[in-house]
Amino acid sequence: MVKDRLAELKSKSKYANHNADEPSQVEAPLSRSQEEIFRNLEKFSQLNAWIQTIRANIAEMRKQIGSSKFHYNDKAFRDRMEDKLKENNHLCQRINSSIKHVESELGDECVRTGVLFRIKNTQFLVIRDDYLSAYREHEELVLYYEHRIMSMMKLEAKAMNYNITDDEALEQLTGNQRSPFAGNLLEETERERQILRDIMTRHSQLEALEKSLMEVRDMFVRISTLVMEQGSLVQVIEYHAQQATLNTDHGAHQLQKAREYQIKTLKKRTCLLIWLSTALAVLLFLVIIF
Repeated sequence: MVKDRLAELKSKSKYANHNADEPSQVEAPLSRSQEEIFRNLEKFSQLNAWIQTIRANIAEMRKQIGSSKFHYNDKAFRDRMEDKLKENNHLCQRINSSIKHVESELGDECVRTGVLFRIKNTQFLVIRDDYLSAYREHEELVLYYEHRIMSMMKLEAKAMNYNITDDEALEQLTGNQRSPFAGNLLEETERERQILRDIMTRHSQLEALEKSLMEVRDMFVRISTLVMEQGSLVQVIEYHAQQATLNTDHGAHQLQKAREYQIKTLKKRTCLLIWLSTALAVLLFLVIIF
């Protein structure tokens, strides 16, 4: 680990601020090599601060993942984890670019035996190894985080009688699906609700049919009761109807006999008138003669 001597070196530099109460001291101007050492120290100190930030984020995320309250459907928790992971990725990119830049500068150095080169190279190697170690820790944490979420997904899928493979779990994880089985559960619930609605509809139809049959039964019972109540009246009506038929036939027979009697009477009247007319004619003739 590189000891941070930036503050000490800055205090000895010509740019250091001194209190007004202290007697002014005349500092010798820094050489070009010293200025470059200060610049390298500032650069490596910044890189070291970024690496420490990465490790702090890793420690915090590992603590949260290991907590008993951890659940991948917790939006606030996943947002915090995503923010930390994005911050670490951003810092890793910046550190990687800076390390490549320093490595390029070291490769362009003409004098590789000087003290300045050895100091810079030592700082570079220490920072690079420290960064690689932090990056491996970051990758291990990401793998552990994904494995933990996939394990919880499988447990929830098993509890819901739904089989899920590692590829499906990884796809749902990369798709940032916070409730991957909610859709399946909602589909099953909607399907069961549709079946229940169909059963209730058929039940209502059967109830309506049963009600219609009961109404028909009640109607037949009412008709039977009315027939029983009006039975005697119907019998009287039937008797009078039969008597009316008989009387009609008898009346027709009587009319036929009356017609015959009328014809006979008419014949007798005609004969009588003829005889009377003849008698009157004879009498009148006799009166005229005598």
